[in-house]
Amino acid sequence: MCFPSTFLFTCLLYLVDSSHFRGGIISWKPAENNQIEINYRVAFRASFGHTCDENTIRNGTLLSGEGSLQCVEGCSDTITTMSYYCTDFSATEDWTSGTNSVKYNLSASSNNLYTFGFSSCCWISLVEGGSDWMMRTTANLTVRQDTGKINSSPISAMQPVVRFSYGCDYTLKIPVSDDDGDVVKCRWSTQTPNDECGGVCETLSGSYLDERSCVLSYNATRFTGWYAVALQIEDFQKSTDTAPFSSVSLQFLIFVGNSSSSCESRPVLPQNIITNGSIHHSSVYKIFNESIIARSGEATLRVTAIETVSPIGMIKSELFPYGTSGREWFVTVTWKPTKSQLGTHLFCYTAVDNLGQTSDQTCATLVVDEEVADTPEPDNLIVLNSDCNAFKTPEKVHTKCIEVTTGVPQSFYLATSCSSNFVQCNELGTGYIMRCVPGTEWCQHVLTCVHAGTCNTEG
Repeated sequence: MCFPSTFLFTCLLYLVDSSHFRGGIISWKPAENNQIEINYRVAFRASFGHTCDENTIRNGTLLSGEGSLQCVEGCSDTITTMSYYCTDFSATEDWTSGTNSVKYNLSASSNNLYTFGFSSCCWISLVEGGSDWMMRTTANLTVRQDTGKINSSPISAMQPVVRFSYGCDYTLKIPVSDDDGDVVKCRWSTQTPNDECGGVCETLSGSYLDERSCVLSYNATRFTGWYAVALQIEDFQKSTDTAPFSSVSLQFLIFVGNSSSSCESRPVLPQNIITNGSIHHSSVYKIFNESIIARSGEATLRVTAIETVSPIGMIKSELFPYGTSGREWFVTVTWKPTKSQLGTHLFCYTAVDNLGQTSDQTCATLVVDEEVADTPEPDNLIVLNSDCNAFKTPEKVHTKCIEVTTGVPQSFYLATSCSSNFVQCNELGTGYIMRCVPGTEWCQHVLTCVHAGTCNTEG
């Protein structure tokens, strides 16, 4: 791969009418044959012609987007129209979200400043701060001295609409991931020296952004209504560096509304297999399958939805009651990644209750590896990955959990390929990875953890 020795590009997205735009992100990574792959996620108001359902996602239907992705500095290309594959939708919030990518040919030029992006007039009319807006993503494609490779930008993901209750304090963790292992920081988008956000720059007045941890803190006591959040996600070789390798635009909406319940009554997310910051490896054409459980914040409330930000092709089940408490519900997500999805993806989820209150967002990294030849798995073990924190074959877990919980004698536990871990099943066929305390290991024939090395002598 050959790039100019110094190559800086900025990405802008253009819309014709964006009053129903619900935010998005533009990121990129180097590709083969002197190309880069630009990835974008966009969200729109569903009732304005952006209709999506389970069949749309399952069939991989390409939806017509609005506007175009353009290079506006250092080049003058219209790269693509903003068509996208729907990945998620919300009937209650009236939004559709999806993603797509496009390969772009780079050419050596004496002008090394390149600008691509997405902009228009009029977000949603209620957003504080103004109407016109812009998204701008910038990257330096110089071969890095530390890795000898071209940099890849960081990635991020957020729900299109984040709901806050008036009078409550919030800390919103902005999920970030970087394939190069760089230091990632977050900052507010600005209008100078280059316009990164149009009329929605710094429109969440009174909030505080911790740039190093990418945590946004906000006391929702100013006004009710709609707010736009416009951020730049940037990667650095060292935390003390001031010049980023790239600057990725992330924008979404916050709605502050009145609630009759206390600030502590929001839904919560019990310990799931997919936890905040966890990493899950999958292979091309291998099924990734996990359940997500949510609990209402009060006994009188109920969870009505678990909203997701998903990779292309991930299917989410209906919402079902979980257990007998009357306060827990769950969905199951299933994904069979293709070869074009090799690499890193972010997956996020949020619980919503019948008052419109939302839980904190949980985000995990899904890594799709090259397909590897199948190796026989022992029938009496659940095989985990090398970190012992994810199932190698989730579909087998469901089958084995059903077998043991409906068998005679009935059991709820399975051994794993990691001696210090075991699987706890429920009667719905969902398995959870559990860990023995340090110094002990799982002993299947007594169904408990015992001192390491003593399993064969106890029974």
